[in-house]
Amino acid sequence: MAYPANFPNVLLVNSMTASTTISLVNGMQIAVITFNNAAGLLGTITLSPVQPVATDVEFKTGNQSLYISKANFQAAFGIVSGQVTLTGTGTDQEGKDPSSFQKQVATWSN
Repeated sequence: MAYPANFPNVLLVNSMTASTTISLVNGMQIAVITFNNAAGLLGTITLSPVQPVATDVEFKTGNQSLYISKANFQAAFGIVSGQVTLTGTGTDQEGKDPSSFQKQVATWSN
């Protein structure tokens, strides 16, 4: 696989999306997950084999919020595919009607 590898715009909930870029840094796969909504950038999470999990991350813009209860990274190694999964909730643009999601936002192999 050629690096960097891009996995654009997976819809999480409401108008919020996640785009993932997998890069190779010093021989180690790194995932940068970028979160956006209709207004633009909400924030980013960076994961690696050294820090493969992020929990309890919240992004807000105006009244809308995105809560990532767990972001999980698995590097591709040998016959094992790499993947990034997200679990969380997001509100509508008025900050109401929270909806849950559990999504695989990237998968790749060597």
